[in-house]
Amino acid sequence: MVQYRRKLSRREFLQVAGFASAGAALAACAPQPTPQPAPTKKTLKLAIQSFAHDAMRPVLDAWTEKTGYKVELVDGPATDQELISQYLPAFQAGSSPVDVFSDADGSVVPFYKAGWIEPLDNVIPQETWDDFPKIFNPQIETFHSYNGKRYRVPHEFAIGYLWYHRDWFDQKGIKPPRTWEEFVAIGKEYTHDDILGTLEAMARPGLMYGYLAYITAQAGGNLFTFDEPTATAFQFVYDLIYTHKVLPDKAIGMDYTQQNAEYMKDHVAMMRQWPFFWGVSRDDKSWYAEGKADIALPPAGPAGSKSWWGGWGFAVPRLAPNKAEALDLIRWITSNENAPILARGQSWFVMPRKSILAAMGNEGLVPYMKTYIENDVPTARPFHEKQSEAETVVDDVGYSFLTKQISLAEAMRQGAERIKALK
Repeated sequence: MVQYRRKLSRREFLQVAGFASAGAALAACAPQPTPQPAPTKKTLKLAIQSFAHDAMRPVLDAWTEKTGYKVELVDGPATDQELISQYLPAFQAGSSPVDVFSDADGSVVPFYKAGWIEPLDNVIPQETWDDFPKIFNPQIETFHSYNGKRYRVPHEFAIGYLWYHRDWFDQKGIKPPRTWEEFVAIGKEYTHDDILGTLEAMARPGLMYGYLAYITAQAGGNLFTFDEPTATAFQFVYDLIYTHKVLPDKAIGMDYTQQNAEYMKDHVAMMRQWPFFWGVSRDDKSWYAEGKADIALPPAGPAGSKSWWGGWGFAVPRLAPNKAEALDLIRWITSNENAPILARGQSWFVMPRKSILAAMGNEGLVPYMKTYIENDVPTARPFHEKQSEAETVVDDVGYSFLTKQISLAEAMRQGAERIKALK
């Protein structure tokens, strides 16, 4: 069909053109929208001890791929007291330097009470809590909860294992010590030249308490009451140093890095150490060989073969700079899918969670962890309402006694009085 178009007159054309020009002028004078910068992707900070960073990276990278948010790993404190010193000033000032952090049993209860940690009841699904064994329930209620709310998720089954040079023991036909008496006898057997029968890290703050709590568990004592079994434990450590001379007095000022270094220089026959040593020892490819760092049950004291357990967990500060994203991140890293990935990456993350046991089978540290549980080795970490202050009392009194500044009787008296004063 042919369309008919009427030709515009010159007057009509000028009118149309005028309207168009006026419209263009008005449009030019109208306020123009301000160009908006492209949205920036947030970067969250997660604080955890540096030896765990490599194990964390695959899980964090997967979260970044899912959400677009990056995660920067920063080195976290290694003890309860260090954690309090590092975060308390920021929390009191109304800020937080991190979005998610790994925190210790002994440091966080005061943070809960002050309202500085975000509750996780609506964040962590029940399937995650159901993944933990029943032996975790008292610990979760004591150190991970407050006033009926849960504030952190365990990522460590921290129990002191007895590590020993099985290759040395096999050469002499010696079995690992089953009792305190055998521990002393074997320690003497190996104490010569530059070899130590045993070694421990007892530097303050925190490490003195950790070792004395371990020995007190074997003695059957209630550490924070400074009862008679606690005195037995203190005396046993004193005798290891000064009577039997199988534990050097330099251990009183030693940290875990120094302790591990001595063991991995082949200077130590046996020692108590945490699960992370599995990864530390085996990651040193130039040193490690089968039998150099094996695990046996703890030597039995008056209360049996015991070792207290506690651990570290993940939490979100209430004042986290990116709290909404941090809550999604903590849900992600503690999930049943990601817990086995962390466990395979570093022995510090190996726990008797169902997901981890199913994924790892008898791999790595798992068989030893099962053996400890089957032999009823784990005992609860000593608890006090003012946990950090109570541990400092043990640190101070233990140090004074083991450096011969006060007697055993005086140590027990001072400890009991200082604990009583905390209430």
